[in-house]
Amino acid sequence: MVTRIEDSTIARSASRPGQRPRPAPRKNLSGAQRLLFVFALVTFGLASVYSSLALLARVTPALFPGKDLTNLGIIRPLANLDTPFVAIKPPSDSSVFNKRINLLILGVDKRPYFQFEDNANSGYLTDTIMVATIDPVGKSTSVLSFPRDMLIDIHTKGGTYEDRINTSFGTGVRAGQSISAGTDQLKLDMKENFGIDIDYYVILDFKGVEKLIDALGGIDVDIPYDLSVPEWFYSDDDINGVWVSFPSGINKLDGYHAVAFGRHREYDSDLKRVKRQQLVLKTALQKVFTMALLNNPFELWDAYSSTVKTDIPRSKFPGYAALLKDTNGRMNTYSLGDPVNEVPTVMGYTTPGGAAVLQWNAENVQYWLSQVFTKAQYSASAVEIQNGYGEDGSVRAAALGRYLAYSKGLPTVYYGPDQDAQPHTTITLYGEEKRALAEDIARWMGISSNEIIAVPKPDSSLPDVVIVIGKDFKVPGG
Repeated sequence: MVTRIEDSTIARSASRPGQRPRPAPRKNLSGAQRLLFVFALVTFGLASVYSSLALLARVTPALFPGKDLTNLGIIRPLANLDTPFVAIKPPSDSSVFNKRINLLILGVDKRPYFQFEDNANSGYLTDTIMVATIDPVGKSTSVLSFPRDMLIDIHTKGGTYEDRINTSFGTGVRAGQSISAGTDQLKLDMKENFGIDIDYYVILDFKGVEKLIDALGGIDVDIPYDLSVPEWFYSDDDINGVWVSFPSGINKLDGYHAVAFGRHREYDSDLKRVKRQQLVLKTALQKVFTMALLNNPFELWDAYSSTVKTDIPRSKFPGYAALLKDTNGRMNTYSLGDPVNEVPTVMGYTTPGGAAVLQWNAENVQYWLSQVFTKAQYSASAVEIQNGYGEDGSVRAAALGRYLAYSKGLPTVYYGPDQDAQPHTTITLYGEEKRALAEDIARWMGISSNEIIAVPKPDSSLPDVVIVIGKDFKVPGG
């Protein structure tokens, strides 16, 4: 048997322990391969950036209502990118991210027999009931006040009964033994009686309001004559009291006197007290803007959280503060105690049990609700209605005007001169700014948007939309 020494020696040498095998010869990449490799890395990086932007585009409106990438300056150059990987577009006006934010604001009476704790003794009566609504699209804030003696339906597990609106919160507190149960009850009654969906609540007792206004250094309230208060003995605890008065003109008020002014109703009705409370709120908000307190919302909250109870998540504070800053302190105030075209909205009534309450005109209430919660696209718009129907046309024009103002919340609706009778109803749009309004009106009236007549608007005094009702006119919703 012949042994091949050379082969076995080579085999042993190749597998000797501790000796690394020689690496294979390295092949150099060609220029085309290097270019392809770099292109792949760049493509991957861009895809990652676009994906991050897409995520940011979705998250931004959720955290900052009314905002999108196009109005965040640090990334504005990237905001309009539209690529095969991702299309970054701001949410539409009708997006869930741009829906109104409705806050229930309650002022709770805190005196020795009304303790403000999270239990059954927590302030049974709400002296102040407001809904603040913030429109992210129109960048506006409105506040609607509810007279505390309004008679509404209280909805409980045991059934529905009538009582003042200021008892709703306490009914829930006693049933659920917590503040949140009280706000849930009032949220339900707001929805069932007025169709208002509440997102979050804010509750203050009057001592808390005093502290907040004192923290602002007081406020300068310009009191109109009809809201002035003569000499009045005021007590915030039913034990100690002082004489106060609030003449017309500028009044420099600390927290104690601002609350006293907002609570007065001895010499006039509760409806004027609502106006005083709104005046204090507007003045305080303007002071907040003057002091730039919204620039650091977390610091603001940490400083005053002990005086306010709310279920607004902390993560929402920066977005809401930014949205309020966008309004520049502008606030529209409304009250369900105000008449409509000299027709009272609330009327005094004494129940069989002897309680003095306020009944309300449902049509007027609907008018105010429509004005407060109107779409942003309709703000500052004017619609003129003209009679082109002929005889009895003025009655039809009035019915249309009532429908547009009361049911649809158009802010300004008025009647123009009669026109010659015409067979068809026409809609004329002056300028393009209010096209969405014209198209909605056409839809409500069963008219194709293609029939809208668009013309230039050379004069700002012209209405945005003119409707001439013709022989084919029918009242919408009738």
